[in-house]
Amino acid sequence: MKKEDENNIQALLGQVEVAFGRKMKSPRDFEWLCTELNARQGVQVSTTTLKRLWGYLTSTTSPRRFTLDSLARAVGYRDYDHFVHKGQGSGLDESPSDVVLSKRLNVARDLAVRDRVLLSWHPGRECVVRYLDRNQFVVEQSTNTRLLPGNTFDCGLMIEDEPLYIDNLVQQDGMPKGYVCGKVGGIHFEVIKAESSTMIADED
Repeated sequence: MKKEDENNIQALLGQVEVAFGRKMKSPRDFEWLCTELNARQGVQVSTTTLKRLWGYLTSTTSPRRFTLDSLARAVGYRDYDHFVHKGQGSGLDESPSDVVLSKRLNVARDLAVRDRVLLSWHPGRECVVRYLDRNQFVVEQSTNTRLLPGNTFDCGLMIEDEPLYIDNLVQQDGMPKGYVCGKVGGIHFEVIKAESSTMIADED
């Protein structure tokens, strides 16, 4: 495996640990991650595969693309190529201007339960989602979008001016599905902290 590929994979694994809020250090951690990936995306990745990927078990084979795609989607990317293309892998250089323009929201790290996020994208679409826990949101308000109040979905990472890829969108039919917000021009987001909402309500 090329050094650049190794660096990109290590960068992805680091983002997975940050997004899920848990370091992969023990067999129990890998079992937990397998369960989470299955619950959030409906994918089956074995604990042995994850142990080899993290170096917990020695392996001489390259990781499968299916595994890398699943982990990339878990942190908000379309697939592994999208992760690498957007400069998130440490094997790609990122200019200072790119860093400034790419405002990011790491859900597990930056949000608390009951925080809300105002999402908007072209053309004239907007919704307010409330954070439940474990990277899951519920839609509270929506305008001109297929995301309706009461819908739930999973998302681990939001990037300003980039499309938002969400998993396990559950609507009226009850069938989990994937969905993309802001295919053209990306999304904008604004975090509304739970304590701020309470203060506004008290003032009213």
